[in-house]
Amino acid sequence: MIRDKLYTFKDTVVNNPSFTLKEQLGYAGGIFGNCMGQDSVGTFSEQFFRDYMGIDSDKMTILGNITTAAGIITSPIVGNFLDAPTTPGKKPITKRFLGLMPIPFALSSMLLFIVPSSKVLVNFIWGLVLRVIFGVVDTFYDMSLLTMSLRMTDNPKDRKNFYTVSTLASSLGSMLPGWIIPIIVDKMPDANKEKWAYFFVALVFCVIGVAMMYAPYFTLNEKVRVTAVKNESGVVQWNKNTFKAVLHNRTFIVTETATFFEQIRQMSYSLLNYIYKKTFDDYSMKSIIDVISGVLSYAGLAAVPALGSKFSARTILSGGFAYTGIFYTIMSLFAINFNLDKLRKRRYIVGVLIGLAGMPNNAISASKKVVVGDSTDYMEWYSQKYLGTPVHSEGLIAAVQSWCNNIFSFVKTNLYNFIFKGIGYKENTFDEKTGKTVEAVQSTSTLKGLYMMFTICGIVGNFLASISYLFDNYTGKRREEIYAELQEMRAERK
Repeated sequence: MIRDKLYTFKDTVVNNPSFTLKEQLGYAGGIFGNCMGQDSVGTFSEQFFRDYMGIDSDKMTILGNITTAAGIITSPIVGNFLDAPTTPGKKPITKRFLGLMPIPFALSSMLLFIVPSSKVLVNFIWGLVLRVIFGVVDTFYDMSLLTMSLRMTDNPKDRKNFYTVSTLASSLGSMLPGWIIPIIVDKMPDANKEKWAYFFVALVFCVIGVAMMYAPYFTLNEKVRVTAVKNESGVVQWNKNTFKAVLHNRTFIVTETATFFEQIRQMSYSLLNYIYKKTFDDYSMKSIIDVISGVLSYAGLAAVPALGSKFSARTILSGGFAYTGIFYTIMSLFAINFNLDKLRKRRYIVGVLIGLAGMPNNAISASKKVVVGDSTDYMEWYSQKYLGTPVHSEGLIAAVQSWCNNIFSFVKTNLYNFIFKGIGYKENTFDEKTGKTVEAVQSTSTLKGLYMMFTICGIVGNFLASISYLFDNYTGKRREEIYAELQEMRAERK
């Protein structure tokens, strides 16, 4: 039986009817490099700014809001580019962006881990400029890669298998920084050596990331451009009707609502660095638990093809978030009658719970991409059936998704930094005479606050995201009927 399942996995995933192995590996390489850079910056730069650049919560709020504003402006511009027609004899705009962005992406991610001065203001400006550059470049690359993947096939089943394989690469790219950086940093004797350790690790990731991010450029080509609302020049019209189609795209709206709550869930992951380094006083423990969580999440991902035949992507998402929320609820019990010494002695119990909580992460990631892909089909069906004109715009979907994520980041940035101010977190300072970093000592109440907020964010974010997906009705027999009707509509338009 196991052998039969392995053969089935090979036939449906490895030998995907819509994709060659080269195409799957090419996409996997790009998303690996992209996720590695995103995780290095997203997970560690915020802590690096506080602990090694001396940037306080007020300045971090300003930095985060300006970076988010840049993303809000950039997203619709990139999306409009991506919906433009391809000039005969030229590469698609998606492919051109995939070839232009890897080098500035990698360089900005590396330079973020340099402390340019002992002056906090100089460090703040340095960090702000580089974060804006990184964010804009990442938007171009990320949206181009997403749009390209949506144009590789119009078969929902093959799309599911494709994203299952690619999630293996994206999760590995996301986990590598979390495995390597804490071990190396924890070996350093003082804060001054620690900050250089971050830079040299970022340098290695920079080289690897550039090489991997070019893989899609050399291996992928757009295959499917579904006919949609276009003007005389062949450009998808971004007007009231196209945005009306998005607003009636229930599957997409539900996904973005859940993504808003995911921002709260993600705050718990951002706080993990502080939990391991400050509350547990055992930074290298993060690498051990991340390996456990990674192995379990790969097991969860391996089950997606089998689960997908029995459960919809919506059910996997809702169930996965609820499962994780249960473990955060259990971890919150350690905050009752908080005792720092006892918590540190029992830290590996909490660590195992963190590892178990991460089991659905890869399955969630793959299923969410499937749902976003499905939403383009639902939007096209709904717009033709109820609005009279078909709207199928991968660029618009990618733009709105990115735009919403940036809007949600405003809430996340301000709430996250409000938490640090509220619990009295102290940033490291510079000794002007020696030019060295002086590490701040956090109070017990601050360490308790870190742990409490870590568990609360995990509980709230996971359970609310789980509930949100229950409102998506593009699933089961209804999904099959709608997709069959959509295929008939497309055939009539040809």
